[in-house]
Amino acid sequence: MEIRNSATGDQASTRSSALRSRALWGELAALIVISLPFLFIGLGHDFLDEGEGLYGAIPSEMLACRDWILPHFDGLPYLEKPPLYFWLTAATLALGVSTEWAARLWSALPALGSVLLTWRLGARLSGREGGVLAGIALATCAGFALLARRASPDLLVVCCLTLAMYGFVRDLDRPAGRGRFVLFYLGMGLGLLAKGLIGVFFPLVIVGVWRVWMGRPRLGDLNLPVGAALFALVALPWHLAVAWRNPGHFWFYLVDNQVLRFLGRRAFLEDDVPISTLGFLVVSFLLFFPWSVFLLARRRTGAPAWGSLAAIWAVIVVGFFASSGSRLEYYALPAFPALALLVGGAWTERRGIGIWLMPGAAGSGLVGMWALWAGGSLTAAQVLRGLGELNVYYRILREQGLPLPFPSPDPFGHLLQALGLTLLVGWTIAVVCWRRGWSRGSFAALLLTAGGIAALILQLLHLIEPHHSARAVAAAIVERAGADDIVVHEGSLEYSAALPLYAGRRVLVLDGRRGDLEFASRLPEAQGMFLDREEFVHLWQGERPVFLVTQRPPSRSVVTTLPPGSLHEVGLYGSRHLYSNRPQGAKVSGGFPAGSRRGPTPGRPRCLVPGRAEVGRGG
Repeated sequence: MEIRNSATGDQASTRSSALRSRALWGELAALIVISLPFLFIGLGHDFLDEGEGLYGAIPSEMLACRDWILPHFDGLPYLEKPPLYFWLTAATLALGVSTEWAARLWSALPALGSVLLTWRLGARLSGREGGVLAGIALATCAGFALLARRASPDLLVVCCLTLAMYGFVRDLDRPAGRGRFVLFYLGMGLGLLAKGLIGVFFPLVIVGVWRVWMGRPRLGDLNLPVGAALFALVALPWHLAVAWRNPGHFWFYLVDNQVLRFLGRRAFLEDDVPISTLGFLVVSFLLFFPWSVFLLARRRTGAPAWGSLAAIWAVIVVGFFASSGSRLEYYALPAFPALALLVGGAWTERRGIGIWLMPGAAGSGLVGMWALWAGGSLTAAQVLRGLGELNVYYRILREQGLPLPFPSPDPFGHLLQALGLTLLVGWTIAVVCWRRGWSRGSFAALLLTAGGIAALILQLLHLIEPHHSARAVAAAIVERAGADDIVVHEGSLEYSAALPLYAGRRVLVLDGRRGDLEFASRLPEAQGMFLDREEFVHLWQGERPVFLVTQRPPSRSVVTTLPPGSLHEVGLYGSRHLYSNRPQGAKVSGGFPAGSRRGPTPGRPRCLVPGRAEVGRGG
């Protein structure tokens, strides 16, 4: 009898395990299916400078020069960021995929990784349904839809932080052993290689504050010897190699670029325009929309003891950057997995959702009606002001008193009206479903609203692409310039960072030391690369053909100081004027019109570092 009961129990346990396994696979498949359109559609459009071209050009030079220690941009050392993102992108480029797709893949893939880790964290915090809803909220928020299509290491560090927090929560109640908390330390090591000190700072401070909050300040159970060894194995080799190769580079990377930047006391100037504290909080709310409406929905008091970890995580990240003097609009991203955990738990328990659903619907309804009205009469100044709250490039234009750099505000008005309609329809359906007791239908309506917002973001990127992309002007240069001709960019090169990549040559810089190349401009290898106006005019009047690329209007450009008869306009390509000091550089039949999608497609990347075996033509 006992043998029979034991066999029956084993069979029941096996069936239960099989059902759990199928459920997990089903949840995983559902999250991937939902995430794919939000995160992976539209990764191949041109680089949208400012700045984005950096993250395509640097891995290209790394691969071509075979220098995996010291990243380079336009042939100069670049240590604003550590190398993990560049390594991953360069390795993907080696497979033969396009530069744009490879660079953005390492935004989209870490975004998906963060979604899956948040799912597993949520399952421990709020049960299986809470984990799935948290993962969906993270995958479909406006910020992930936008920044998964931006080449940068920002979502990579989000994934590393989420991995560290998952490793901590997973092993919190496990028996002591050598493998305990290894994912926590691995996440910190990778985070340091992804974005610098914040990759270590955030996990340590979040866990430290939580342990003090819970009255568990002892550190002896954190497996420190194994964790420290693993962290050192992951993070130290590259840092030691850079410090040995050039101590000055290491000081700039570690002290000036990270510690002094937070304090607003950098030795090397940058021309970013920080967003205000209030603007930062408002934009963070919008980037996590529509789920940000439910962040304060009540949770039951019987949640696991470590449930407060998500709230502490979110407050520390947002508070840290809100107090920083160099905050940008997307700096709250590392808090988004924690915000998703709070929202997922609230929707699982259905507590407080109705209370916040009504104000959310009312606010979205008012904004929707305003968008339908304002979109029909939107002015250029209003568009520039709105874009300035979402991107530093437009804040710089606004600070300089420059006009909206698009022919008409009308396309932005049409997008605004579409957004208004999306908000009105989506939130109305969500409220109706909730009133009828269909809570899942209400969540699905908000999910569709998020899908509509993501589609509008994709349309917005296509709308601004011809203005921001350097591909068309690079195509004109490739068509006209010889191997020994000189290309000069007026102003900081970060704002046309894809130009060296698309043109396949080194670019000299006029009046553009500030920013990411401020430190590199003082190195011996930068000699002759950074020009003042007097040097440029002398070069312009010399024997060699010179091409000038500038985003400045003619009245504010160096072209007003050039001798009469020496200036030949080639054309306007998006936001960039192209001039030449030779008549043969002027407009020719069959040239590329402004905004053209024709032009050079980066193939095998060129090494632009002087002295390397594969220096590109014109370098």
